[in-house]
Amino acid sequence: MSKKIVITFLSFFLTHITFSQNQDLKVILQESVINKMFKAIGEIKGSSSYSFMLLDGTYNWSLINPQIKLHPNKADFVSDVKVEVSKNDYLIHVDGNVEICYEPTTNLIYIEITKAKFPLNLLVFGKLFHVLDVDLAKYFETPLTFEGPLSMGTEMLFGMPDNTTKKIYVHPKNCGVKIDEKLITVGAELEFINKEQSLQKKK
Repeated sequence: MSKKIVITFLSFFLTHITFSQNQDLKVILQESVINKMFKAIGEIKGSSSYSFMLLDGTYNWSLINPQIKLHPNKADFVSDVKVEVSKNDYLIHVDGNVEICYEPTTNLIYIEITKAKFPLNLLVFGKLFHVLDVDLAKYFETPLTFEGPLSMGTEMLFGMPDNTTKKIYVHPKNCGVKIDEKLITVGAELEFINKEQSLQKKK
């Protein structure tokens, strides 16, 4: 049995920030960034055992050009898979399902491969048999993760004409995720708080 693949990738530096009239702040994750990560990982492969008609053996598989494809309101996992089993080696294309969500409590964008099946076919006495379906999703132990906009919280100091200093805290709120063609957008409103006034109200 092959080991599960663990991919955790915190990449605020690979996202970029833009401003619009509808939302104060957007963190945008491009499809190309996710797929660059797959290329950097290199070879992704595994093996497992099978049992069929009193025949026991092992099959091997390896991914060829795995990618995440982003479309309006949906995401797909696509890859070619090279399968080696007994004397029947073959190449097959896989289309899988991907779920994407944003969790404010962790400030992470989660990209999870939930389903990506290919058939394991075995050649016995010149006849091709379908042994089982292999779901690649089980080999990806954790979702891919990217940082969201909540890390943008910061303090801003303003020197006033009377030689005092105003301290303003700014942080994003009301974050939401949207999937468009070739990109993921997490938008947020910016809230500005006068910390001195806030402390006075609490007294």
